[in-house]
Amino acid sequence: MGYSPRKLPRALGNFYDQLEERDRLAGLVTTGTNILTRGLFGRLRQQALTAATTYNLQIELEGEFMSFRVGIPNVSAAPVTGVKVCVGVSAAVPAATHLVAIAPEQGEWIDLTFNGAATVDLAPRSGEEVWSVTWSDPVFLPSVVRSDATTGRPLVLVRMEYPANSVASMPYNNLYNWRSTGPRVCRCSNQEVQGVTNKPAFTQANVYTSGGDEKAVIPLIQYITVARGHQVLIGGDSIPEGLGGSVRDMGAVQRAVLALSTPDRPIEYVNAGLHAQVPDVYSRLVVSLLAAVRPTILAYAPWSINDVPNGGMTAAGLRRLKGAFGRVMDGLRTAGLRPIVFLPEATPANSDKRPHGAGDQVRRDHNAFWLPRCTGAIVVKGTAAAVTGIRDASGQDQIKVGMTDPNDGVHFLDPGALEQHFAAGDGSCAGVGAGLDTVRHDHVGRAVQAIDAVDGEVAGADALDLRAHRHEQVAQVDDLGLTRGVVEGGLALAQHGGHQRVLRRADGDDRERIAAAG
Repeated sequence: MGYSPRKLPRALGNFYDQLEERDRLAGLVTTGTNILTRGLFGRLRQQALTAATTYNLQIELEGEFMSFRVGIPNVSAAPVTGVKVCVGVSAAVPAATHLVAIAPEQGEWIDLTFNGAATVDLAPRSGEEVWSVTWSDPVFLPSVVRSDATTGRPLVLVRMEYPANSVASMPYNNLYNWRSTGPRVCRCSNQEVQGVTNKPAFTQANVYTSGGDEKAVIPLIQYITVARGHQVLIGGDSIPEGLGGSVRDMGAVQRAVLALSTPDRPIEYVNAGLHAQVPDVYSRLVVSLLAAVRPTILAYAPWSINDVPNGGMTAAGLRRLKGAFGRVMDGLRTAGLRPIVFLPEATPANSDKRPHGAGDQVRRDHNAFWLPRCTGAIVVKGTAAAVTGIRDASGQDQIKVGMTDPNDGVHFLDPGALEQHFAAGDGSCAGVGAGLDTVRHDHVGRAVQAIDAVDGEVAGADALDLRAHRHEQVAQVDDLGLTRGVVEGGLALAQHGGHQRVLRRADGDDRERIAAAG
């Protein structure tokens, strides 16, 4: 005869209470995934090719993989025909940053197929700026152990051949320091040869002479990992996309993800940010990627300064941003996905560049009143306040001095752009565990906290208030009766080094703890 949990020893009562609480919240819990996708760049541009051209890339991924496939983006309104791809793996990165590896391990190039065919016609974009992704068949080629680093992060080689008189889709802002100072390896060289059809014909190793930084086609890589991890999809305008910093398309969430990710608990992201675009556009790109990427975490910015005219956001603009967010949420429903959704607050802009005047109050009201009502998402509180300086005579908030280029007034420089992601009310850097010292030094605190609040696999809180002092960083749960149990019911906050956390550590110690409240 079985035992009811309530008849077990009293000492187990709290444990079973928490199991029941987890069951009650089961629909809001994410358990991670073994299918991860890397997509580094958001907005793309078209590049006409007069001659047959081959792009040779070396890309670092987050975790050991058993197989992978390649997705080739196309932002052209027309199909691109006759593309060929081959892949390999490598164990080391050349010491010189201007070189990329030419030969894979044991010289083994594997020609990819697309629905069994050796060449592929890339699908046209599905709408303005909404680039398509055409996926190869999977290749069952596992990663190899790195011989040049202790990180354990594997390397994949991709070579893509475009025929003459075709069009390639490239990062809008080029590689822009990814090759030299990017947080992960991403290098590309090109040569006007048919380097997949005739592999020895590709001999180019120097990105300077090939213009590899300016002429780079960067595919998406989707891989089956050994270790379970999380998949992040980033949607928004230029701020989530990552403009303004020293490495382009490398915003706060991206840096947080890469700072937190370890080979044992990998986290990947796909960047679907589109600078200079409005929510109606970038929401469509997000939705178009859901079925393939299947994110466990969605970081989406409903507000875009690109839809704010002089004088401030209009009622029509508010309806558009809400409708665009509705499109994203409906896309999740249609795809059968229930990721944790993070909503950053809308940040200010300087009045000499974007004169909103007293109309800036609409943005402040959006942060204070509308975002917290989105009970299907988590609002990261304090991200606007952290970068807000004075309020001018017209009533418009300004960006703190030193956090933006005076000639820009919208995007954030490295030291200031990510200051909004510090979880420190006193202005000091906030640690998130002993293993994240480098994150703190790189000014990536608050976004780390937001992503860090996910991997403990508890979802559904309506807000993360990250303005507390460094020893008071907790997920704030309010105004959402269903999920108050996340804190009140005692579901664990991982604690490490005096820092309360909901997620995990980058030092590889990922043990979850269940503890009674108080």
